[in-house]
Amino acid sequence: MEAQVALWIAGFSYPAVFLLLVLCGVGAPLSEELVVITGGLVVARSGASLPMMALTAYLGILAGDSALYRIGRSLGPRVFSHPKLAKMLTPTRVELLRKMFARRGALTVFLARFLPGLRAPAFLLAGATGVPYRRFLLADGAAAWVAAMGMTWLGYRFGPTVLADVQGGLRWLLYVAVAAGVGMLCVRWMKRRALMRAARVIQAPEAEP
Repeated sequence: MEAQVALWIAGFSYPAVFLLLVLCGVGAPLSEELVVITGGLVVARSGASLPMMALTAYLGILAGDSALYRIGRSLGPRVFSHPKLAKMLTPTRVELLRKMFARRGALTVFLARFLPGLRAPAFLLAGATGVPYRRFLLADGAAAWVAAMGMTWLGYRFGPTVLADVQGGLRWLLYVAVAAGVGMLCVRWMKRRALMRAARVIQAPEAEP
């Protein structure tokens, strides 16, 4: 399957990544991380645009997640008795997610993307329990941006090594690394803004007559 995914992405580039990620979102037996990282690897080998591939991955993830949310929204309480979806919504997962939604609201959607086995159940439950779509999209959009940018860059930079880690079950460690990297960038950006503001404050009195 991994080899076929790589061939599809190498042959059809951005459209293949988008379509495969939508299919991942609605339950196809594919690894979202594998698709995104392979997209980055193809960019490194073909000379395609890294920002465009990351944006394509981002939109594909959002579309797939939104489709799952809509399924939960349309089924409502029936989602718990659906013959296929009920397998994901085990009593243990549902109880955990209900507590998380009660305490953290839509932030649960953000957190669930990085927690093993909770991504799809959280999105289904968000729709089934009436979480407003705007809040869902805001939280999921932030998490998907981290995943799309981070995983595409990892594939571009490290290629086969990262793919081997994903196939070996280390995808959650990769997410930790991505989150840490994004956090460091945010801290640097905040420090830079603070320095710019401080510089403006110091220069302001000098500009007065």
